[in-house]
Amino acid sequence: INSCFCSVGSLLLCDDDDALPCLNKTSDLVLLYLCGPDVLLLFRGRRRSTLQPDSNLQEALRTRLRVVESNSQDVIQLFKDLSARLVSVHAEKDHFVVTFKTVEEIWKFSTYLALGYVARCLENFLCDESFWLDPVMLSDVEICVTVDEEHLARLYLGLLLQEGSFFSKALLTHELPQEEEELAYRKNDLVMVKDTGHETVWEGTLLSSGKHGLVSVHIMQPLPYPFYQWFLRKYPGNAGGVSSAKGLFDQPIVTGTCVAIVDYYPTVKDELHFSQGDLIEVDGMLLSSMNLFIGRHLSSGHIGFVHKTHVKPENIKPLDRQLVFLSEEERVALSQFNPCHEQCHTGLLNKLFSTDISTSIISTISEKSDTPPYHSSPRPSFYTSQSYLERDHEVLSFNLEDTFREMDEYEEDPPNYVDEGVWETEEMECVDPILTLLNLDHFEDSFRALYDLSYSFLDTVFEGLPEDEVLLHLESLREGAKKGSLLWAHRRACFLLGRLSAKKLKYSQARVYYEEALKIPVDGFEDKALLIALYTNLTAVYLKQRMTDKLPDTLEKASALMLCLPCHSFCSLDEFELLKPILCKAVVDNDRHLEARTCYLVLRLFLLQRKVEEALPFVERLQFLTITLSAEEERPVGPVDLNWILCRLYHKKYLPYLALASLSLDSGQDHSLDDAFQKVELFIKNSLRLNPQWREGSSLPPAQVVIYLQQALTIASCGEDPRTQRDLCLCLANVYQQYGALDKAVPYAQQAVQAGGRVNEEEGFEASVLLAWLLVLNNEPERALSTLKPLLQSLNETDSPTQRGVVHNLLALCLRKRGDVREAARSFHCALKISQESGNKHNEALALSNLGCLALSVGAPVLAERFLMRSLHLFQCPDSPSDEEHVQALLWLGRSYKDRRGGQEVRLCYELGLLIAISAKNLHSQMVVAKRLSRLYADLLLYGQCIIYYEHCVGLSRQMKDKRQEGEYLEILSSLYLSLNTEKSSRKSLDYTKQSLRISIDLGKREEESEMWLQVGRIYYLIQEDELADMYLQAAVTTALRMNDPHFTMNIYEEAGDVFFKGQRNRMAALPFFRDGALPFARSIRDVHSEFRLLNKLSELLLSQGQQQEALQYATLAVQISPSTGASLQERVAYHRLASVYYCLQQYELAENYYLKALSLSPAVLEHVVEARYYVKVYSRLANFTLHKLKVRCRQCREHDLS
Repeated sequence: INSCFCSVGSLLLCDDDDALPCLNKTSDLVLLYLCGPDVLLLFRGRRRSTLQPDSNLQEALRTRLRVVESNSQDVIQLFKDLSARLVSVHAEKDHFVVTFKTVEEIWKFSTYLALGYVARCLENFLCDESFWLDPVMLSDVEICVTVDEEHLARLYLGLLLQEGSFFSKALLTHELPQEEEELAYRKNDLVMVKDTGHETVWEGTLLSSGKHGLVSVHIMQPLPYPFYQWFLRKYPGNAGGVSSAKGLFDQPIVTGTCVAIVDYYPTVKDELHFSQGDLIEVDGMLLSSMNLFIGRHLSSGHIGFVHKTHVKPENIKPLDRQLVFLSEEERVALSQFNPCHEQCHTGLLNKLFSTDISTSIISTISEKSDTPPYHSSPRPSFYTSQSYLERDHEVLSFNLEDTFREMDEYEEDPPNYVDEGVWETEEMECVDPILTLLNLDHFEDSFRALYDLSYSFLDTVFEGLPEDEVLLHLESLREGAKKGSLLWAHRRACFLLGRLSAKKLKYSQARVYYEEALKIPVDGFEDKALLIALYTNLTAVYLKQRMTDKLPDTLEKASALMLCLPCHSFCSLDEFELLKPILCKAVVDNDRHLEARTCYLVLRLFLLQRKVEEALPFVERLQFLTITLSAEEERPVGPVDLNWILCRLYHKKYLPYLALASLSLDSGQDHSLDDAFQKVELFIKNSLRLNPQWREGSSLPPAQVVIYLQQALTIASCGEDPRTQRDLCLCLANVYQQYGALDKAVPYAQQAVQAGGRVNEEEGFEASVLLAWLLVLNNEPERALSTLKPLLQSLNETDSPTQRGVVHNLLALCLRKRGDVREAARSFHCALKISQESGNKHNEALALSNLGCLALSVGAPVLAERFLMRSLHLFQCPDSPSDEEHVQALLWLGRSYKDRRGGQEVRLCYELGLLIAISAKNLHSQMVVAKRLSRLYADLLLYGQCIIYYEHCVGLSRQMKDKRQEGEYLEILSSLYLSLNTEKSSRKSLDYTKQSLRISIDLGKREEESEMWLQVGRIYYLIQEDELADMYLQAAVTTALRMNDPHFTMNIYEEAGDVFFKGQRNRMAALPFFRDGALPFARSIRDVHSEFRLLNKLSELLLSQGQQQEALQYATLAVQISPSTGASLQERVAYHRLASVYYCLQQYELAENYYLKALSLSPAVLEHVVEARYYVKVYSRLANFTLHKLKVRCRQCREHDLS
């Protein structure tokens, strides 16, 4: 069976009839179980320009995946949206392991994989803000996803077998069954096969007739697409259709003219009469898979059905390469179609981009404070002043009129019904206006209400009468039209009666009316809309009632009218019954163009009816077919990008990952500014679903929003609306500023100034203030001054005190940056006076706090306290809601008290600031204040309180999803608990260190990871768990060895051994680290100093454990390499240690020799008391063992004297 399998592109998403093998139940299931149900999903980062892997991006993706892996619920939810079941994550191997339990799951996942959604979801999930804010990287880098395609195909087959019943296509004809129980079928017939437990013969149901019987499994080929299995199971019914006759047309869909090759005298109405050699123009399109098309006789101008076999190509051409299966009108209408007509909520955008920068003084910047300055953000007035997002409720139909436009002369007439007796008169046409209208022999726009989906004629024509009364009135109109031989009125009245009967599910009655309407001898193509509605509705009724004997008369014509004429106007939801056998025909014939056109009509029908759930699979299928057909014809894009529609449908179904993926893949080139704003809105709404904290203002907006804002700006720049351009530039500048990308924020602010200047002075002022503020933040005070001074001059001539105060405040910030404190104080004072005169308490409080900060910076804490206390009093006013500035002022006041040694007041200020930040749910302010409090209590040696606030910092880091900060605080907590020196605190320290270790692993920081392994080992040694300590120390060394930093690895080796070497027990456990690991490694990297140090440690360790002989070897080696160290002290130490070893071995002469050698290397002049003590100790030892061991009294006396 392996030889029968090919890739997923030709199995789950194949284009070849022979892609899937015939079934063998036993071998297929055995193969499935041998391969296992799990599928590997590999991801790779690469450059689009070179198509080569990008190692930096790949490592960043691994790091991000390790971080999010710790919160597995996010990853599980991602794959749940992708219709896969996550088994495990392997960041180091760059893959996920997923599995599937049903055919539908494989169908959905393989579709998302083919549409590029899996890769884009991973891109949105794993890439951080540095990727989205870098336009160069964003345009060149992508994530590619691959799966084991053969295994996925085997899994699909296995699940089909496990489900027990599926749809297949007969490979051979079997019309003469040998046994009564066998089923007769022809080649390519669709058969539903059901497992009966037999190995080779199963039960089959022929979809075209519903007959049952036994079929041979070996000649049944499962339908390759899971979509087909779903469609036939979801919408069972007649799958039969008229087989296509071979024609002379090679292209699947063409337009142009044909020439008749026979004389044709139609026996059926609505068919075209022509003679051999006549030219016939194709009306709409000619589909090679259809037997009929609609043609126009070029000589007579008549229109009718034409058999494809009766003509040959004359001057035909395929559809435009950018259309494939749509007309230009259909392409435009589909690209502009909006399936979601809900009111947009601009409050989210206002919250994201709101600011009061042009009316509120900005808090100053403190060089000594680690609290970030208060960053105001630009307010996009277009979100409230313009109506782009308010128009989402408008219905964009496919050029259909939803309202019946009544004739002017009947606007004030009484209700349009008459007595029965009126038909006896000869002037009945003048009496009933409806009859007159219905009897027009051509189509008018006013007739659209008769044929639309919403039955609007009930309101426009019959003025909202009950349906039963309308039926009675239509019946009287029908009778009157028959008596008066009003053929068109008769036909239209019968059609309307049929519509209302079908609406009441009285299909037999509806069929009678439709058949009567078709029998009326009129030129049906004079009212093409009515003809289409009659054929399609009648055929739908035949299909619903399974009247297969009547289908040949209408099915081909109804199919041709729906498929060949562009911009089909649907009349009833029952028309889907007609589209089902057409789609089955496309499946049987493997005709992707016919399938694509049918899917287009199905999705239009469902979306017009707001049936999102039913439409979604057909939209996905059409998008896949578009990609497939485009790839075959080597075109970059298809006729229309359905990602825009899919995004809205996924949003409706609450699938945020897929909504964002399809939104980012949307490549529509003809979007309006309204569409661009809706994209921003959809992005914000779905991002909120994934990160609810953003709604509360506790986290920054997603960085990807800049992509959609830039798209909107590009479209707006092509228009003549400078206000919109200004506001979009302000929005972009704000987002870049919030992420600290000031180099990108400043150009957008400059562009906003230029656009605002073209609107009015007020608009230009707000943009100029923002530009100046960004320049101050970017440490460009000179450019900021050049922007502000003209503003101040122009404001002096106007009555705008608040704006003058804002400019004075910014001027003060610039002057302070330049070091001009006196002028800065004068500008701050001007801002204060203006705020007091205008009664703006908020700006007054900010000006006072800025003066307090300035006083602190020049060493005037008492003056600073006065300003800050006044500002705090104003911040407490209810009309000054400024939590962030309030916290900042409290921090400055605390700093002032700290400079004056006011410990209790400092604690009060900081703790009050923390309470305000908590009440405001401002995570960043909480983090800054909690860190200040932790440091304060650490300085006061109150480690209990210090630990409490650092633990709060850990919790805040987790809420902010900042793994780096979380790891740092966990490391600090570990040290604090360890310093308490109790068993309980040591175990708590161990727990925090392990958490920090896990974060270091997730972030891919090898150096920190190795140090954390080492720290865990130290703590285990302290709590007397030596085996675990040894294990973690070995892990630290292993991690260090994977790095390309030999000196760091050398330090880790030595520190790991030092844990035991410097301890009080089990010191010999250091021997493997020193002797077997660190010493050979030091020699391999030629680190003489480390080698010398290790030799000394080894000799001391062995000597202390009574292993003098081994100690002698290492001491001797230390003496040999000591000259290479280039330090005489090191050489003296080596000789002294060697002498000590010989002394322990009782080899006193050698000991004496090396002691004397060590003394000879000592400086001649004593410079420190320690050197004197060393001499005393050495000479005393020499004298003692010379006297007592060597028995040389004279020498002992001399050495005693020297001592």
